[in-house]
Amino acid sequence: MASIYNISQPRVIYDRGDHIVFHDEGRKAIYKCGKTGLKIYEPLTLIFINDSTNIPVPKVRSIQYKDGREINVRYDKAGKSVNIHYENDKVFEVKHDEDGGSTKIHYENDNVVRIIMDFVEGDALSEVWEGLNDGQKEVLAEDLKKYVSELRELKGKKIEALNGGPTRLITGYQNVEEEWPFESEERFNQFRKIQGIDTRMHASQDDDLSRTDNSSQEEDARPERDEIVFTHGDLVPKNILVNDKGSVTAIVDWEFAGYYPKYWEHSRASRDTTMGWKDFLLRVFPNKDDWGFIETQSLTFRRR
Repeated sequence: MASIYNISQPRVIYDRGDHIVFHDEGRKAIYKCGKTGLKIYEPLTLIFINDSTNIPVPKVRSIQYKDGREINVRYDKAGKSVNIHYENDKVFEVKHDEDGGSTKIHYENDNVVRIIMDFVEGDALSEVWEGLNDGQKEVLAEDLKKYVSELRELKGKKIEALNGGPTRLITGYQNVEEEWPFESEERFNQFRKIQGIDTRMHASQDDDLSRTDNSSQEEDARPERDEIVFTHGDLVPKNILVNDKGSVTAIVDWEFAGYYPKYWEHSRASRDTTMGWKDFLLRVFPNKDDWGFIETQSLTFRRR
């Protein structure tokens, strides 16, 4: 088997220790490689979003396991996969034999060592945010609002990643906690409280917030049961690629994606501290029922 690092003209995008992401400029491809830390539900999520929505994401071309097994993803003329099948929240590769029969193969989540995806043109929003004008931000807001709406059409029955994978949550100490699917929002909320994972939006100095001494307010004074919908889980500027008009060319890094309560998307997106980002999110999430509570330490902030 060829080395997972046998790539022509590689340019390192980032190195997280357990895995490395390269851009192969000659092949216009992105390689995500690692001996540990890669899960199949991330590339399967990209395929699922590509097939189920109009959200622009990189097309996955190949998924390779440590033991040499490989899924080569094929697409039709419309750009939808033809050999990946979804059934009861599980994902299967469909293989056809010479007699016209077919076999569905379900792959485990762990031991993935290489993912190959198409390179998508665009600048990371985090790199160009300060230079965007009002017109570009309006285009961006409309795109993101539309794409979040599409994600919410994908309903789930329990809180989990695609393919029955575990939820991946960032704790207060920036550690990633993996937990197996939660059968209800109540159990999910109990877990995140124990782990110190809040759902509140932390205020920054630029946001249009008014401070009020409201520290006695209950954090979870919200409906006990929210819709469970598909969620990116880390919809922040570094994971959004845009062109010079402000249009989204791709949403990337779906490693925290899965089925979560509807409020979770805004809750995670609002953790980013980019100047002006939280106010901008009001255009993407205009319904206050989508928000987590806005709290910093013992002070609660309420929007004007």
